[in-house]
Amino acid sequence: MRYRDKAVHARNPEVLVAGRRRLAIVAAVVLVVLLAVGGWFLAQCLRSSQSQAGQGATTQMDVAKQKKHVVKKAEPKEHHGNSPDCPDTDCIAMMVNGDLLFHPGLWDNFAGPNTAATDGTAYDFTSLFEPMRKYIDASDIAVCEFETPIAPRGGPYTGYPVFNIPSEVADAAAKVGYRACTHASNHSWDQGADGITRLWDTLDQDGIAQTGSYKTEEDSTKPLVIDSPTGGGKLGLIAGTVSLNAQTPDYDWRVDRLRESGDPNHQADIAKEARKQGADVVAIAMHSVQEYLDYADSWQQSEAHELADTGAFDVIYGAGCHCAQPVENYNGTWIIYGLGNAVTVTSYIPGNEVNNQGVTARVQFAGKKGVAGSWRVNRIDWVPTANVRQGQYQWCPISDDHPDGACWNETEDANQRQRIWNVIYSMGADQNVVREWNITAEQAGSSGK
Repeated sequence: MRYRDKAVHARNPEVLVAGRRRLAIVAAVVLVVLLAVGGWFLAQCLRSSQSQAGQGATTQMDVAKQKKHVVKKAEPKEHHGNSPDCPDTDCIAMMVNGDLLFHPGLWDNFAGPNTAATDGTAYDFTSLFEPMRKYIDASDIAVCEFETPIAPRGGPYTGYPVFNIPSEVADAAAKVGYRACTHASNHSWDQGADGITRLWDTLDQDGIAQTGSYKTEEDSTKPLVIDSPTGGGKLGLIAGTVSLNAQTPDYDWRVDRLRESGDPNHQADIAKEARKQGADVVAIAMHSVQEYLDYADSWQQSEAHELADTGAFDVIYGAGCHCAQPVENYNGTWIIYGLGNAVTVTSYIPGNEVNNQGVTARVQFAGKKGVAGSWRVNRIDWVPTANVRQGQYQWCPISDDHPDGACWNETEDANQRQRIWNVIYSMGADQNVVREWNITAEQAGSSGK
C-alpha cells in the first residue's frame, strides 16, 4: 500500500502543478544568478581591456616622446679656442715658430750629471723652453720645427754639419706644450733611416703628433690631421723640404720633398687627402735652403706662390733660412716666409746675427666646423724673439710689452724688434690682420672677463 499511495500521489494533478511551479521558480533564480555573474565577469573584462589599452597608449606616447627626444638636434656650440676675438662659430689658433737648431755650444749648457745617461736625465732643456708656455697656452695647437735627427739616449752626439742631438730636446718640447712637430729639412737624412726612426719613436712616446720624415711607407701615406683640443675643428699639417744637402735616402718616401707639379706626391694632393680625412684647414711648412736673408728670395716666392695657386692651403709658413722674413698675402693666401730660429746657439759670424733671432706666430683660422669653404685666416699675431736672456740661453720675447724683461738689453732689444718689424711688413702685410703679439695686454683682458 505504501508504494501505491506514492504512485497515486504522483499522478495527482494539483501536486504536479505545484511541483512545476517550484521548478520554474528555481530555474528563474538560477537564470538570474547566471545573468548577474556573467554581467559582472563581462564588466571586469571590459575594465581590464580598457586599462591595457590605456597603458598601451601611454607606452606609445612615451616611445614617441623618446623618439622625438632622440632625433632632436642639439643646438650648435661655439668653440672660440684660446685666441681672442674669434669672429665665427669656431676658431683654431695654431702657433708656429722657427727651427729647433741645436749645436754643442747650446746643449752643453743644459747637461745633467751624466751625459751618457739613458734614462732621460742626460740633459734638461726645460728652462730653455719655459718662457714659451704663456704663448702656447694662448694658442690651441703649437707646432715645432725639428731641424735635425736625434741621437740614441746617452749619445753619441754630434753637431754641424751632420747632426745627432740629445733626445731630451723632444722631451722638453712635449713638456712645454707642443702638440705637433714637422721634420722635413735639409738635415733629415743626417743619420739615415735610424735617425728618422729615433726621432719618430721619441716624439711618438712623448705624445707629439708629427709629419715630414717617416719610419715606414705606411706612415708616409697618412696625412696628419689634428683635432683642436678646444673643439674648434681639425688642422691638416703638411711639410716639405727643397734640399737634403745632396744626400739620397734609401726610399723616396722617407722625407717629404717639395714636389714638382704633376708629381703624384705633390703637397697639394696630400692636402686634398687631409681634407677627405676631415681637415677644416690645412697648413704647410716649407723648408728652404738659402740662409741669413731678411727678404724672400726668388725661389721662395715662386714655390710659395705655386703652392698657393693650387688653392689647397690656408696658410704657408717657412723655416730653414734661420732668419725672420716677410709676411705676404698672395691672392688671398697668407705666406710667412721665414720664422728664423726658435732656439739656437749664438752666432758671432759677421752678417749672421739674424741667426740669433726668431719669430713666433699665432695664426687664427675662423669658420664653421665641418663646413667647407667657411674658413679663413682672420688674424696673425707675431712676436720677435731672442735666443738669450741676460746672457743665458733661453727663448726670450723682445716684443714691445717686454713680458720677461730685457733679453739682450733695452737698446738692443728695441733695435732688433724694429728691424724685424720692418722685415715683417716689407711686402705690404695688412697691419689690421698681422699684428705684434702683446701677451701682457691679452692676459689682462682675459683675466678681466
